[in-house]
Amino acid sequence: MSAFVSRHGVRIYSLLAALVPVLLGFWPNVDWEAVLPVAAVLLGAGEVAQRHEDAKTRAALYESSPWDEAAARQEQLAAEEASRLRKAF
Repeated sequence: MSAFVSRHGVRIYSLLAALVPVLLGFWPNVDWEAVLPVAAVLLGAGEVAQRHEDAKTRAALYESSPWDEAAARQEQLAAEEASRLRKAF
């Protein structure tokens, strides 16, 4: 369950945030004092979800890309080819 929430936390948050106005449409006589704690919880949950997504982005930025390895290999091959061409001429 924890892995599911970790992977889909923002989706769960957006679902809950979308349900609040729908539920208020079904029950329009609900006092604003009852809605205020729900709004506060949604704001807090949104902040937590944003920080979690930012942490995942930061972690992904520090991982090396397979394209980096390919670019390094391409540089090495180009240097070897240039060396061979210099020897041939």
